[in-house]
Amino acid sequence: MLKRYIVIVSVILLVIISGCGKKGDPMPRELPLPKGINDLSGAVKDGVLFLSFSKPALNKDTAEAKDLGGFRVLKTCGACIGGTYEPFKDIRLDENKGYALYDNRIYVYDDALAKGLQYSYKVYPLTKRGTIGEASNVFTIKWETPPDLPKNVSVKEDDGKAEFSWSREEGFLYNVYRYENGVYPLFSLNKNPLAVSLYVDSGLENGKRYRYEVRKVRVKDGMQWEGEGVRLDVVPKDKRPPAVPIDVKAERKGNTVVITWKESPDKDLAGYNVYRIGAGAAKRLNTELTRDTSFIDTVVPDLRYVSYYVTSVDTSGNESGQSRELVVILRE
Repeated sequence: MLKRYIVIVSVILLVIISGCGKKGDPMPRELPLPKGINDLSGAVKDGVLFLSFSKPALNKDTAEAKDLGGFRVLKTCGACIGGTYEPFKDIRLDENKGYALYDNRIYVYDDALAKGLQYSYKVYPLTKRGTIGEASNVFTIKWETPPDLPKNVSVKEDDGKAEFSWSREEGFLYNVYRYENGVYPLFSLNKNPLAVSLYVDSGLENGKRYRYEVRKVRVKDGMQWEGEGVRLDVVPKDKRPPAVPIDVKAERKGNTVVITWKESPDKDLAGYNVYRIGAGAAKRLNTELTRDTSFIDTVVPDLRYVSYYVTSVDTSGNESGQSRELVVILRE
């Protein structure tokens, strides 16, 4: 009986010992997923709805989101048939189209909206392998018709600036946008909507073409509803004349008259014009602008006296006022 007991115990121990070094099937490792989006929001700009949200920089495990491939935006209409979320837009970060990225924030727009209907949106992050992350917060809006075009918009081009004006309407504010190298502007030049009917954009390059839009804004329940804009192309022009030439002198030398003056300090100077007044009429003597600071009148008229003055001309074609007029006696 004792031997039988010992044999049974030995068999059990042998089974236990033989299984000690054996491993089971490995547990599947959880794939890294981007951190969820919690700041989905919307703004009405240019007559359409712009949705925006932050691009996750980290995964759920706080590691850097290196595998982030894009986003899936879903949309639902509360009063529409079914009322379920449907795919609205897939964003692939490697394609660089269908969205805008500014200050680590993704922007997309929706222009298929009907007045009086309520729409809701949510966003899912996607990995490069197509794995879907957690849903974002929900953004909901009841669509209204945005404001129409602002009235009587005009622009005055000046030296390095553009001055915009329009007819101000009661209950509306205004935004001014400038395209940068042809890129659609997401944000207005003015920090806050304008309650006035004038805006000046300065620091521009003369001779360069700029494109602007002026849009009308209605504020309701703290939300801004911005309509489409009036588009204008602007080319700032230098309209400021250069300095008047100084220290002008005129002296008769034989059958000629020599006119001299001091060099102008203007950096955009193109040259000078020299004028002669005889018998009450002024005549420009040089056929082309002269860069010299002297001029010789070799065809002096047969008059008792004549007078001379000089002007400066800049590269934009602006001509200064005339210098001090100098009289030269030709004969006693």
